Amino acid sequence: MKRLTIILAASLLLIACGKPRHLTFEEQQAYMAKEQCMQEATNMNPEWPNANNPAWYSYFVMCMNNFGISDKAINRMWY
Repeated sequence: MKRLTIILAASLLLIACGKPRHLTFEEQQAYMAKEQCMQEATNMNPEWPNANNPAWYSYFVMCMNNFGISDKAINRMWY
């Protein structure tokens, strides 16, 4: 009985959430830029590759800006 309740609750949750929408062309481009810039920033600063490293993050932001991604859009991607 408990197992059936868990399965039913999980099913209802999936139905309520619905199918995720497809990314727009701009969102796809921004995602691909993010992946490329993360890799390039990591190549430049391999010892501490994340946004808490000021050198890594500044290189990442510069790379994203070069792709035309605004600082506001970058913040939306991270948070």
